[in-house]
Amino acid sequence: MKTTLLLSALLFTGYLAMAQSDNPLRVKGFVDTYHAVRLNEPNDFLASRSRFRGEIEKISGNSYFFVSLNAMHNRMVPELTDFTFREAFMEYTGEGWGFKAGRQIIIWGQADGMKITDVISPMDLSEFLAQDYDDIRMPVNAMTISRFTDFYELELLCVPLFESYRLPGEGNPWALDLTGGMDNIHIDPAVEPEATLKNMEYGGKLAFYLSGIDLELTALHTWNKMPVYRYRTGDVEEDLHIVPEHHRMGFVGLSFSKSLSAFILRGESAFYFGRKYTQSTEGMGNGLPESNSINYLLGIDWYPGNEWMVSGQFSDEWILDHTNAILNPEHSLISTFALSKKLFRSNLKLASFAYFQLNEGAFFLRNSADYALSDNIHVSTGVDWFHGDSGTFSHYKDNSQVWVKAKYSF
Repeated sequence: MKTTLLLSALLFTGYLAMAQSDNPLRVKGFVDTYHAVRLNEPNDFLASRSRFRGEIEKISGNSYFFVSLNAMHNRMVPELTDFTFREAFMEYTGEGWGFKAGRQIIIWGQADGMKITDVISPMDLSEFLAQDYDDIRMPVNAMTISRFTDFYELELLCVPLFESYRLPGEGNPWALDLTGGMDNIHIDPAVEPEATLKNMEYGGKLAFYLSGIDLELTALHTWNKMPVYRYRTGDVEEDLHIVPEHHRMGFVGLSFSKSLSAFILRGESAFYFGRKYTQSTEGMGNGLPESNSINYLLGIDWYPGNEWMVSGQFSDEWILDHTNAILNPEHSLISTFALSKKLFRSNLKLASFAYFQLNEGAFFLRNSADYALSDNIHVSTGVDWFHGDSGTFSHYKDNSQVWVKAKYSF
């Protein structure tokens, strides 16, 4: 079935491409292949996947239509081999107003690679952070209505159906063993909200475009897309069940971006209310702990010239009224650092990007080199390094890897 769908997509895309001279449809896309090998013994493959992406768009008057088809063959994790509509939406722009409806990726805020207010589109963590960030974001079915002028834009949003993070399953080398190898610990099916009208997500964003500074005010009534975990005893007294759950939460946020010569200052903050947290062992049997929190981020980008770019960010999730029943620390301090340089008439791009968990002294570092053989063909390689004795990145320190990628765009 998947092979048939893939061939149908290729044939349909090819037909549209041949008909472009007589048809206002525009077709583009790419084919890429990615392979990664573990640096530590047994030096096995952590990833081996190939992908076809076809994008079809049409502009008709004030209307815009876009469809993105994604066909993936994943040799290491066969259950991730699939054919999907990544995005499929229609958009209309009138005199000072517009709407957009369909499957789409929605991005809020000013943070780069961090989730402060950018929580509408869930994340694909099937390879944790070892994918390009554009591929980690997942689309949602949503509708937005906007009102805009030269100075501001008001956007109202609703997401009728809940969609969670994609987490690595059994057999995936990026999966975490929550049971610790113990036979008496069991993972229950995730508890997700029902597909009802009262469970839809809704919110809005008000953006101001002022002289030298952009401001965004946001508010969202949503769900935690990443599950939190509750512990319960089983029918047998020695059994322990881990239950992934999704719960309502909301936030109000503020972000800004200001240009200062060769620098761009960025900031983002959100006050979360009614947020549930994973239980610690001290909180077992008392239900999931709940608290408000303040998330904030400050960042700076520097463009010194000669195609250099330097960027840094600092963020904190501060859990108010923190207790020992909450597994997360009172402050989760994370910083990022990015550095890139283009060489050889911009054909070669060298880049480094790192996450640092300051509480635990752990980090994830990606060093990469991308070379353009032509406008259509890129080859790249890199090393991903996970380090730490505690914290999230420590779970993946055996998954440090070297990878290669080739991409043809059309």
